[in-house]
Amino acid sequence: MTVTGSPAARVALLMRDMGRREAEGGSRQKATQNLVPARPSSLKFAELGSFLAARRAEVTPEQVGLPGGGSRRLTGLRREEVAMLAGIGASWYAWIEQGRAKNVSLEILEAIAHVLRLNEVECLHMMRLAGYAVPRRPRNPVDDDRRLAMRVVDSFLPKPAYFVDRYWDVLAANSTAMRLLGFEGANHNYLETLFLDPRSRDRFADWDRVADEAVARFRTQSGEFLGDPRLAALTQHLRECSPVFAELWERHRFGDGTHVTQELRHPDLGQVCLSQLCLDFAARPGLQLILLDPQSGAVADRIARWARGVPLSSAPVPVPA
Repeated sequence: MTVTGSPAARVALLMRDMGRREAEGGSRQKATQNLVPARPSSLKFAELGSFLAARRAEVTPEQVGLPGGGSRRLTGLRREEVAMLAGIGASWYAWIEQGRAKNVSLEILEAIAHVLRLNEVECLHMMRLAGYAVPRRPRNPVDDDRRLAMRVVDSFLPKPAYFVDRYWDVLAANSTAMRLLGFEGANHNYLETLFLDPRSRDRFADWDRVADEAVARFRTQSGEFLGDPRLAALTQHLRECSPVFAELWERHRFGDGTHVTQELRHPDLGQVCLSQLCLDFAARPGLQLILLDPQSGAVADRIARWARGVPLSSAPVPVPA
């Protein structure tokens, strides 16, 4: 089957076709295991409702062919409007947003995704929360993992590279990443460094965008580990200590870390532009390898000479103290 259109439409059409073929074969459960509801916890149902409410608030009536303006005080869609456009009962949709609907079908989720104009990442996140994906089980890193991680990031030198776990604790970082990102010392958490260390705003020339993208990626990843006490404590700590993190968290943005550029500044190196690549590991849920690749040969050469301690020929870009 050839499917065209937006990512959300492609996901919906593919899943609808899969459901039709499964029905023809007799039982959806017999056809595929990874679409069998995994009975997610109440936390996931509540998160699903919160996510849908946030997306609903961002879709205007005009985007879905409804009249807007006039005396209308709500900028987004009403629950009743989403239900009408999705072809479901208003009470049933209200239950979904309230986290009270425990058996939402694929067809209903597809219809809601279409109305709320969800992209592919958001669609997959919604399906996981509703129980239509097998949850990955995180495992704690062991010493052998850390030793291997150090060999991996050091092999990427002189370019920056580092590993973070599902809590975004920095498990391993090569010397270039440590110097550029402020990971010197032990027990660094990337999010705490980014949001709670005032020096991070000087470290990133585009700090606001970096912060937005980090929270979007963290929120996407943490949806798989809802109910983890330490993850919940970290999120609450960041929300209480950083108003910016709290605001970004409530936006329910999602991302996978692809097509991200970071502009880093250092007093000796100056300002450099790097492309970020995030790699996940199926056998280590929550573990990510972050590679920062210079966007030009000149930047790569400058970082290499700086990492070796070779004096740079041109004056570095001034960086606030």
